[in-house]
Amino acid sequence: MPCTRLALAPLALLAMFAAPPSPASACMNEVERVVDVTNQAIRTAEELLARNNYRGAAKVVLGTFPKVLVADHQTRRQALFHRGQRIVALAQIRSGGDIRIAGLPARTDADREVALAWAAATLRLHAARGDTSVVLTSELAEALAQRPAERHEAHALLKELADADIMPTARAWSVLAALEQQRGDTNAAARATARCKELAPDDASCDPKGVS
Repeated sequence: MPCTRLALAPLALLAMFAAPPSPASACMNEVERVVDVTNQAIRTAEELLARNNYRGAAKVVLGTFPKVLVADHQTRRQALFHRGQRIVALAQIRSGGDIRIAGLPARTDADREVALAWAAATLRLHAARGDTSVVLTSELAEALAQRPAERHEAHALLKELADADIMPTARAWSVLAALEQQRGDTNAAARATARCKELAPDDASCDPKGVS
């Protein structure tokens, strides 16, 4: 790939070069640094998401991949782009659609509903592309749980994971508990909450999530 195609990389990267290298090594070094910076940005966003800093996580992803809302966007770092999409989708889900970004203004209830619909559609698309991991399945269920018309599917997805004893996270158990409670099955809700507490760092993490 010609070195000139990397001209859009952050200008701050140029300061990393202490001496003018040969043209070939300059291009290779610049590629290495761009990759490292992109990787680190997505890791940072994942850490922010895990700490419930949803706006911060989305901001980092958007600074790295401005076209993250575009479903079929192609980039050299496609795997990282898809991770970024999932981060923004989860940030929208866990904030109730309250992350304001270009294309998703989050000013009204209708705006927030659009953001949640985008998040659910994005995670569904990732699943349709062949990601069958239990983590993505639980994330998709978490998204669907926010939408009354799709809660039955959310419950079915999580119940299948629970019955197979492959639920990946405490949060997923918490969402299932909330769905069971909403369906009126208090015994099933209590069992899901108990399983959540086995995995969660504290009991507060097992407050019902995913159904509003």
